[in-house]
Amino acid sequence: MQSTYSTDALLRYRKNQPVRAVAGSKSLASMLPTILTTGVITLVATAVMRLLWLGFNNDFFGAWMEAWLTTWPIAFPVAYMVKPVVYRLSRGVSQVAEPEILTTSPKGLSLQDVQFASQHANQAAPLKLLQQPFVHR
Repeated sequence: MQSTYSTDALLRYRKNQPVRAVAGSKSLASMLPTILTTGVITLVATAVMRLLWLGFNNDFFGAWMEAWLTTWPIAFPVAYMVKPVVYRLSRGVSQVAEPEILTTSPKGLSLQDVQFASQHANQAAPLKLLQQPFVHR
């Protein structure tokens, strides 16, 4: 049974959220997370690869910046174009939370929930002690 609660709640949530813009541009605001993410990832990845290939010498920073300025302009458009596909795939894999799940435990799992899950898991696949515990005398 599909619940209309989730779509109604999502629409109310989106209506209450302000529209974000960077310097007056909605398109730049939508690109900013991808720009920053790909920039940081390619910066770290190229630094690690340059350290492995060249080691740390006088040419390291120049070679690193050259590698980064070559890889980032490739990584950003690819990540930006693939983002909607990844979003749709992740939405297809995940499930919509039912209203009773959202209202029964707003603060997460209780201690009783954790103890019950632990007992259930231990009954299903009990752990075996391979060694005698060390006792300090």
